[in-house]
Amino acid sequence: MDELKKVFIDIGYTNEDFEIITNAYPIANMKPETLTKKVKDIYHFLLSLGYSKEEVIKMTKILPEIYGYNIESMKRKIEDMVKLGYSREEVIKMTKTLPAIYGYSIETMKQKIEDMVELGYSKEEVIKMTKSLPQIYGLSIETMKQKIEDMVKLGYSREEVIKMTKRLPAIYGYSIEAMKQKIEDMVELGYSREEVIKMTKILPEIYGYNIESMKRKIEDMVKLGYSREEVIKMTKTLPAIYGYSIETMKQKIEDMVELGYSKEEVIKMTKNLPAIYGLSIENMKQKIEFYDEIGLHSLAVIDSKKLMQSTKLSYARYMFYKEKGITITEENYRKLFVGQKQFEKSYGMTKEELIKKYPYNENQTIDPIVAANILVRQEGVLDEIPKADEIERESINLVQLTNEGENKDDK
Repeated sequence: MDELKKVFIDIGYTNEDFEIITNAYPIANMKPETLTKKVKDIYHFLLSLGYSKEEVIKMTKILPEIYGYNIESMKRKIEDMVKLGYSREEVIKMTKTLPAIYGYSIETMKQKIEDMVELGYSKEEVIKMTKSLPQIYGLSIETMKQKIEDMVKLGYSREEVIKMTKRLPAIYGYSIEAMKQKIEDMVELGYSREEVIKMTKILPEIYGYNIESMKRKIEDMVKLGYSREEVIKMTKTLPAIYGYSIETMKQKIEDMVELGYSKEEVIKMTKNLPAIYGLSIENMKQKIEFYDEIGLHSLAVIDSKKLMQSTKLSYARYMFYKEKGITITEENYRKLFVGQKQFEKSYGMTKEELIKKYPYNENQTIDPIVAANILVRQEGVLDEIPKADEIERESINLVQLTNEGENKDDK
């Protein structure tokens, strides 16, 4: 027994770990010399598969029976799971969190996949879900059916439950009591029950959030400049805000200020369009720089929701109207954002045809009239810009025109 204990201690187990593992069934029934060899062999085998020393210790503390398994059987399990649709690396990752997989028969796993397909998932979706939550293989199909029924009683449709669990398989691991409590807690925050149901359809992850963390997010956003009521309203349309760190939100505000808006304007913009917090600053910069070029800098503040339209489509429509002799201004800018069906009905061009005819790229040149108008708004350059009707009607680069103005100032 002393040799066996030394093997365990040398690997990195504590004395307590040694006692727990060697007293677990069926390890306790093995002869010390037999177990000593098994521990050495399986430990080195697991290391060869790609597990770290710490992961092996953790796995075998969760499932001591691993030291009683046959190495050839474990190799076959990996091969069989690869045939099911997993990669070798995915099997290794799954067994780190659920080592019991090595003890499941492949027939049982195939049956679980078939049962879940009958519930409404595709085989590919089951594979994806079990990569994320291997514990699904340890749940009975009756337990999963019951969860679906319980969630339908909460106010979801069966189809919505299936969709939510595709995105967040962990829902199958939440107790229905915990889910009911989350709904009650959010009602106390200021949402209606129906709004909570709607928000969790959009972001099932809410069921995994700590209510205290959600309360802190509201408090932190109030400190940023929103009212409590505004935070509640914003999170109704963009529940994902609860998943953003407050530092990330502060950085987005700073980035937007660098684009030429005041903090107050950014707060106003995000009240109207919370989705701004979910857009990359590169995406926002591209949109705003384009609208700046065509004289619509204030658009982001006065009509933030229009920022959701792609720059490619806005540019294509802008060029289309320009070709027809229609100038887009702050008075008629909504022409850029009419519904696609209405646009097609009026002009007979699909979105795809329009974008193909007027392709956008980041180094796009703009009309000199537009460039001049932009420079006119800059302090101290009004007298240096030739009248618009004297500028040749050809596209020149804004940077070029700006440089020419600076050169005149230097003379």
